[in-house]
Order: sequence, then structure tokens, then C-alpha cells
Amino acid sequence: MTFGDVIRRSVYGTTGYLEDEQDLEVLERTIVRNLPILRCFRQVIVATNYGEANRSALAPGNTSLWRRYFPDCAILDSPFNRGHSIGTSDLDNLLFDHCKANAIPWLCKGSNDVLLDERVLDIPVSEGQFYFLQAVSYNALRQQDFDLSPFTTGFFFPQTTFYAIDVQATDYLVDKDFLERSWRIVNRIPDYNGRIWEHVPGWSCEHLLRQCVLRNRLTRAPLMTDEQFLQVLQIVIDQQIEDCSFKGLSINGIRHAQAPRDIDSVVADA
Repeated sequence: MTFGDVIRRSVYGTTGYLEDEQDLEVLERTIVRNLPILRCFRQVIVATNYGEANRSALAPGNTSLWRRYFPDCAILDSPFNRGHSIGTSDLDNLLFDHCKANAIPWLCKGSNDVLLDERVLDIPVSEGQFYFLQAVSYNALRQQDFDLSPFTTGFFFPQTTFYAIDVQATDYLVDKDFLERSWRIVNRIPDYNGRIWEHVPGWSCEHLLRQCVLRNRLTRAPLMTDEQFLQVLQIVIDQQIEDCSFKGLSINGIRHAQAPRDIDSVVADA
């Protein structure tokens, strides 16, 4: 089977943060770029955080923009933006909980800055309950003195910017009580910089997603081969890429855009 078979039985859930009107312009360019793939999904679900100063103007604009292209899309606005990491997990929970409440069996989770092209439909995959790309950073590789063996056999650390999950086989995505405790912690930190992992060691969205998959014993199916992942690891080392979502790299038709200019560019697979 191919990942296109998974896409056609899934809804696409995308998350994003909108600060000002320019973000809406960038978002529309992304939607147009992704249209051929987005139209393969059963439905589109949108979960959004806003800059509080412009929420009243941006929220209606966001709804209008998405429904111009997908009239039946579901719009889920977070009532309060808790920032990077915690706020990101809040949005992921909004998508998952909506699917759970509406008996939607499969969620393919993406982000407003993820670009998709037709190659994603042709990725050969095995049957599974969780489809994913591995995540790793230059710093993690450096800590192992660039020995790649810990990142090959048995390694599992999934990206949160793009994956597909069997919702009905999963109890919950991210523990809401844990997020509340995390929020209380960061609010006690003077001049908190938004980088929770610097204050709570081991805190990461990827780790929380990994916990979900392991807790529910979901069968896993990667979206790149072992050979491709080794190639990606070498690129991470050569380019000293710290973002574990591999911003700027195109992997089997999936690319986390590094900047708005990436939307209009064409990049070969890593």
C-alpha cells in the first residue's frame, strides 16, 4: 500500500499561530501550494492560536480564508495562547479531541508551515496505526559523538509537525493535567523565554507524542526508509541542523518550510 491510501481515509488537521495580517497572506500561499494534496483528504480541520492584540480581527479572517477553499472545514480556535510547546500541544489536543468526539477514525496531523506535494501519495508503507517521520537534532548527534548506531535500530522519536494516527485506537494525545502543571511552572519563572526545555529537562512535544504511541501500543510505520534516514542524519551533521523537524528539507514530498520564501521554491528530496 502507499501513504495515499492512508491520506484518503484521513482528515487533515493543521495547527498554526497567527500574529498579524501578513501571516494570513503567507497562510493563503501555503494553502494554494498544498491544494492538490489537501483535496485528497476527507475533511480539513484547523486549530489556531492568535496574537492576543489582533485576535478579534484575525479569527474571522482565518475562518473566511479556509472556508474559501474548504467550505466544510472545521475551525477550532484556542481560547488562550500558552505559547511555544505548551500552546502547540494545546492545539494538537484540539485536533485529536475533535476527531475523537466526532468518531473520525484517522487524523493526519500537519502544520500551517508544512508543504506537501504529490510524492507524499506514493510513499510505500506497511499497515500501521501510526505513520511518522523520525526527529533528531545536531546537538543530539553531537552528544553521541556522531555515532549513528543509537539513532538506527530501535530508535523512535517522532516529529510532531506531520504524522498520521489511528484516533480510535488511542486513548488521548497529550495529558492535559501535565500541560496545566507545566503552565504553572513556567508562570513562576522570572522573564520566561518560552523555551520550556531549558527549565524542565526532557520537556518536548516529540517526547509527549512518543509517550502516546508507546502507551497505546500503536503499531508504527515510518514514512522514510532506513537508507533515507541515514542520508538525513548525514545532512543534519553536515549542515548542523538543530531543528529536529528538519526545516527546509524535503522528505518524500513533505517539507517543513524554513521561511515564507520556501513556499514558492522547489526543492528536491533530501
